[in-house]
Amino acid sequence: RMGLAARSTTSMPFFVAKERGFFREEGLDVELIVMQAIQTIQATMGNSTQFASATGSAVSSAVQGADIRVILAVTDRPSFDLIAQPNITSVQQLRGKKIGTGGVGSLAEILARRILVAHNVRPEEVSILATGPSHVTYLSLKAKVIDAAPLQMPLTFTAQDEGFRKLAAAGEFYQAVQGGLATTQTMLNEQPELVTKVIRAMLRAIRLIKSDRKYAIDFLKGPFVDLGKNAEKIAERVYDVAGPDFLENGLVSEKIQRQMIADASLRIKPKQPVRPDHVFDFSIARRVGESLK
Repeated sequence: RMGLAARSTTSMPFFVAKERGFFREEGLDVELIVMQAIQTIQATMGNSTQFASATGSAVSSAVQGADIRVILAVTDRPSFDLIAQPNITSVQQLRGKKIGTGGVGSLAEILARRILVAHNVRPEEVSILATGPSHVTYLSLKAKVIDAAPLQMPLTFTAQDEGFRKLAAAGEFYQAVQGGLATTQTMLNEQPELVTKVIRAMLRAIRLIKSDRKYAIDFLKGPFVDLGKNAEKIAERVYDVAGPDFLENGLVSEKIQRQMIADASLRIKPKQPVRPDHVFDFSIARRVGESLK
């Protein structure tokens, strides 16, 4: 059982691995369950699920000392744009406004803070609310419950097509693991063969997505990734932005790892400095990636 934070482009490898039979070929019967980002981590730590896709929440939890590790990265460039109500034309105009995110410690929340700071707006000058996954947050934006939100593709295109305003692209301000796999250190210790099989299926899916544009676009138009009612219209736009950023080996640099830990530590304030190997473990992904070449 795997907990997915959203049916977004970064979740696409999970669905491809399942539908193309990559999980099955590894002897796995996988159930994909969509839930809020932090819930994917809580469920995995409680063994209700074995893996989670919410890597931002996983980092925050690990920095707090939780038994969770990020073991695979789908991308290191967040596919979020900061989207605002049509009457808001700059990040500076968000002072005193409400910003919706996926929750405390979620990647969306971290991105919102980074974009604000980059535009000389202190996070304390806005209200940052936990409104749930991107598609739920977008409903809050449409209902004018919030004034802005970091929305993930494909909602970024949908929102702009429906008149909302793009204020900033998160990938221009921040690199971080977005989407991938997190699991417990206990799972890594006790069932490394299972982890290896899951990672191998995921990397095969990622490489198929990157190498076969037509297949990937057709898949985006299907029922698994939520592109909304305009899937046919925006699938190519989504792929041409997201596809090139997928990581065929599922790895990110230690610099990115340390940056994510530093960002989480600013809020959590751990008693001791947190080392990358207490949050990330790409050893199996590295080994599997090399074997697939």
